[in-house]
Amino acid sequence: HEEAKGKTITFVLQMDDAPGLLSKVLSVIAKYQGNILTIHQSIPINNMATLSISLQILPSTKDVSSMVEDMEAIDGVRSIKIVARE
Repeated sequence: HEEAKGKTITFVLQMDDAPGLLSKVLSVIAKYQGNILTIHQSIPINNMATLSISLQILPSTKDVSSMVEDMEAIDGVRSIKIVARE
């Protein structure tokens, strides 16, 4: 986690098309003090949406692994993958 500070991480999430689900994901990011740089959400197909989020990891950002675990625990989030680290 310490090596990630000051870096950008991009996640791709597969999630249900359900009202309020994106808000729950963003609440987890806010809880861990991640700085959101971009959010891209696809048009849902078969009630499943693909979401791409790029975060800047700041010195104030808490444990990224725990943040991912908390996002995975949200009902309706089907998968999370880290696709890029800069």
